[in-house]
Amino acid sequence: MKSVYEWLKNNIRPILQFLLLGGVFFAPRIFKITESIKDPPKLEASQKICDYVFYFAWKGGDWAIGVFFFIVVLFIIRKWNKTAMFNKGNYYKKYMYGWYLICSIILGYKECNLIQVPIYMQFKLVLNDTFEKYNCGEFGKKENDIVSVNKSNFSSTTDEVNIMISDTYPLSLNQLPDIKKNLPTLLISRNNTNDFNRYDSPELVGRVVNEVRSLNNNIKKVNVYATTNPLNTKNIASSAFKLGGRDNFDEVRVFQQERDGIRKFNNKGIVVYKR
Repeated sequence: MKSVYEWLKNNIRPILQFLLLGGVFFAPRIFKITESIKDPPKLEASQKICDYVFYFAWKGGDWAIGVFFFIVVLFIIRKWNKTAMFNKGNYYKKYMYGWYLICSIILGYKECNLIQVPIYMQFKLVLNDTFEKYNCGEFGKKENDIVSVNKSNFSSTTDEVNIMISDTYPLSLNQLPDIKKNLPTLLISRNNTNDFNRYDSPELVGRVVNEVRSLNNNIKKVNVYATTNPLNTKNIASSAFKLGGRDNFDEVRVFQQERDGIRKFNNKGIVVYKR
């Protein structure tokens, strides 16, 4: 119940905008505007284009007038949202991708906040260019970061690979799902043993990019297990996994950590890209 309240509270702006669009679309039909107004608009040579459109909408009846009002109000809403940030609020935002998509495409939001968004959704939003800009918060840059790479099971022949990215919190091979443990695995780790602060780490991003681009061309499926902050997630997704970097991937799947025990990753993961 609390999550529903948080969603409503932090999405009140787009919710009201959708309600407004629905209201202006159905209002002419509900109130029978063409029947109740005795003095209909007239066509004159001095009218603006918008007035001409409204005149012909009037001739089309209440539904046509509703469409006209819908388009006019939608244009205004998209203009308002052009400079507004979507997805504000300091709470965990576990939304469906469709909600992000319609707020971007229909309501015209250009910027999205990635803070407190699940890592799999951060990947999906970035890989699909759902928004033009992303807010990731403020991070100090970690210069000369030490990044290590551990490779295991690469002697096996398969078209699937695990990529573990240890950033904010350390990761170990024991945290892989049991059904994925025998796959070739890359464990890419930033030196975070004694420092759990969040940093902008170009070295980590660069190392992930290099390792992904060095994978054999027979690799078609990539499983990602990450503890990256939003900024590093965005940079890794856009630099390493967009098709400009590797166009032979058929599927990229991101796995979420469990909350208890050693925080193993779940078995299924979520597809963030599929050819």
